[in-house]
Amino acid sequence: MVSLAVGTVCMKVAGRESGSICCVVKPIDKTFIMVTGPKLVTGIKRRRCNIEHLEPTEIKLEIKEDATDEEIIEAYKKANVITKFNLKLPSAGEMKAEKTKVQANPEKRETRKESKDKKTEEKK
Repeated sequence: MVSLAVGTVCMKVAGRESGSICCVVKPIDKTFIMVTGPKLVTGIKRRRCNIEHLEPTEIKLEIKEDATDEEIIEAYKKANVITKFNLKLPSAGEMKAEKTKVQANPEKRETRKESKDKKTEEKK
């Protein structure tokens, strides 16, 4: 079993995103980690991933745990990952649109139990 550190650049080898580059953002447990592309650069949004579905590269970024997408893009630039893997940088307008989209809906989706409780209260 491979232990991937925060900042390790990996290639996904399984799933619909196979062949894409991602970066380890945070360890979850011994089999899962949180990765991100970011979505504007590689098409991989921030999500949980099984470590067996990743192939680590020799590149390690200088980022902190739970780094934002902007911080990861800057680290990609410093480590020359953008040119090495022929990635396309997003424009400033795309970055701003993505940031406002995330900030516009900060509430998480309600769970099934919460929505079920609301429906039963409405029936009473």
